[in-house]
Amino acid sequence: MTDLGAHGISVSLPTGWEGRIFRRPEAGDVAAAAADGPPAPPGETTYAVMHVSTIALPADVGDFASNAVDQLGPNDALIVLFEYGPDSASQPLFAATGLPTRLSPTDYGPNVLQRNIRGQAGVQRFFNEEGRAFCLYVVLGSFVNRRALVASVNRVLSTLTIGSATAATAPSTTTAAPPASTSTTSPPTTAPATTAPGPSSTTTTAPPASGPR
Repeated sequence: MTDLGAHGISVSLPTGWEGRIFRRPEAGDVAAAAADGPPAPPGETTYAVMHVSTIALPADVGDFASNAVDQLGPNDALIVLFEYGPDSASQPLFAATGLPTRLSPTDYGPNVLQRNIRGQAGVQRFFNEEGRAFCLYVVLGSFVNRRALVASVNRVLSTLTIGSATAATAPSTTTAAPPASTSTTSPPTTAPATTAPGPSSTTTTAPPASGPR
């Protein structure tokens, strides 16, 4: 098991998974790691992001893993936890309280994906915890193989905890070592959009209409 923790978020990853917890730099910030991406425009606030997956994550992955989903094979899965501004926690979209830690195979479908990649399936859940607003977004490399993949995803989610943002004292970026083996699928030939959807004025884009990027 590999333990990750930053920004009040912690998770334990089993063998074969890798991940990172980070915050994109704001205007004037110095990125903790190259993979944190370029600073946000002046006046915009960024919050915590977690990516964990069974594949080696590209350095330039988007907030909702837009550069990584193409690389998921039939036995792969990817989990994103994306935080919105604290004012979003009281909005109806985030009315559900508590991180979903046990998802069902019936929760997943191809229509949830921002990019409809043949054979894949996804799920997203908006919720609040500790006064913080989040979107949990999971992509499975195979809808047909979803029962086995969901069991693996749920094992990871069962270790995921969220604490108060004000109590977070961890470094800006925490990264796990890559898995021993990665998916054999080909890398993407084009780079999709990398900005994240958001319902709050403190995030960088408009509310999600058809799922995250």
